[in-house]
Amino acid sequence: MKRVLVAAALIAAFGLPARAQDTCQAAIEQTKSDWQAISLQPASKPGAISQGTGGHRHVQAAVDSMRFHLATAVRLCNEGKDHEARLHLDVVRAFLNLPEVQHPTDHNYLFPAKSK
Repeated sequence: MKRVLVAAALIAAFGLPARAQDTCQAAIEQTKSDWQAISLQPASKPGAISQGTGGHRHVQAAVDSMRFHLATAVRLCNEGKDHEARLHLDVVRAFLNLPEVQHPTDHNYLFPAKSK
């Protein structure tokens, strides 16, 4: 009963399901933290190389593109679109050679299990 009241309060306050907001927000914060740990130094031109720790070397234009994906993930998460936000995070994490974020099992809605 308490869970229902808390969920209802969160939905009323933010207009979003509590589960989606909480899970994608945590994944976003983890990705931001991981990105920060790499310490990519901005390059002066879009075609120049941005360098970071651990051998990370990326063309600045690609880094800018990943920043766009991260911003899109934040926006989608705020809109309650957890699955779509996590897909953008997966692009960023692949670019940074990091493991993908874990998707809840209910995100497999496009490929339902086939009955035998």
